[in-house]
Amino acid sequence: MRALHFAATITAAGVVWFIAFIAEPAFRHVKEGTSAAVVRNRLAWIAWIGLLGAILSGVPWLVLTAESMSGQPLDQLAPQGVLWTVLSQTDFGRDWLLRFVMACVLAGLFVRFLSAEGMRSLWLKAVTVILAATLVGSLAWAGHAIGGRGVEGLLHPAADVLHLVAAAAWTGALVPLALLLTMTGADVASLAAARKATLRFSTLGIVSVATILITGIVNTWYLAGSIPALVGTDYGRLLLIKIALFLDMVGIAAVNRLRLTPRLVQNADVQAAQAARRQLSRNATVEATLSAAIIAIVAVLGTLPPASHAHHHAATGGIPADATFQHIHGENGMADVMIEPGRVGEANATIHLWNDNLETLDARDVTLTLTAPMAGKTTTRVASQDSDGAWHVVGIELTEPGNWMVTVRVVLSSGSRLDLEAPIVINAN
Repeated sequence: MRALHFAATITAAGVVWFIAFIAEPAFRHVKEGTSAAVVRNRLAWIAWIGLLGAILSGVPWLVLTAESMSGQPLDQLAPQGVLWTVLSQTDFGRDWLLRFVMACVLAGLFVRFLSAEGMRSLWLKAVTVILAATLVGSLAWAGHAIGGRGVEGLLHPAADVLHLVAAAAWTGALVPLALLLTMTGADVASLAAARKATLRFSTLGIVSVATILITGIVNTWYLAGSIPALVGTDYGRLLLIKIALFLDMVGIAAVNRLRLTPRLVQNADVQAAQAARRQLSRNATVEATLSAAIIAIVAVLGTLPPASHAHHHAATGGIPADATFQHIHGENGMADVMIEPGRVGEANATIHLWNDNLETLDARDVTLTLTAPMAGKTTTRVASQDSDGAWHVVGIELTEPGNWMVTVRVVLSSGSRLDLEAPIVINAN
């Protein structure tokens, strides 16, 4: 469901940008009655399918996520109020509600925007483009970028939002580009439109690829952090496959930019230009297929603990299946908080403290505070350290399910203090 939702959202946003920045400028000087009207109609269909797919796939994604968080069977989610708890008390739920509202507003805009007259309205185009970018960028709050503190709490989400927007601008426009190139070229006017569209997409692709590369480096730094974590965890190995597929796409894009685009745009020989147009269409289809594989990998990565976390916990026995876990990153250190079992009732907490070099922090005192989501009741306990350097709190009473707030206050051996805070999900049972 994550994969379908991501793919549909990226498709809807990509078509919006393709129409606004590529298709309409390319067809502006093409006489009506040519292939322009047919292409517009096909692009409108793709946009509607993408947006409706995003809305429809979002519902089972929410339900299955609530089931996973609560451990309740599907038929008990509504009667026990689990769905409302997830929607109102978790970052995922609040982000889901926001994206649902934005998708509905975007559907209302599509009625006018996707018409021949609406595409010529500058204000409508601006509002639709901005809302589409916001819709796809908000997917960052359903991933691992949220929860950091200090500089990471700003830089990582910002990089993830830009990464998603740039990916949608490039990969979401590949199918529309292949469609346009396939359906144009029968006459001189439509061939001119294909040439202009290819040039504009090439510029968009360069900006998008550069943005994806820079933000991808930032994301990889925070989520992997080291070569051993990349090659030694499931998350890291999947991330490497994603990077390899991305590089394949960049290679095809380079061929398009350096060889095929000049043949299409600069060649006076119509037959040679037509051959380049057909090859560009095929390459765009191949790139779209590779991007679908990347989206599937991204969907899986969102369900796995980041490589940097998994690498540490592999050495300390891993995370039990019934535990809930949160990584909190601050400017002067970070904490991995595990509560076992992660459900209502009595539980134990384990805290690992690290510095930015992934070395154990030398702490003198550690205090754990848990704040209940509804009643706001707080429980504060002093942690004790074991021989391996981990800190423990036993016999914590968790009174209700939902998005609790966990606060870790640390007094280091140097005398300096470290305060870390983040939400953590407690399941119903």
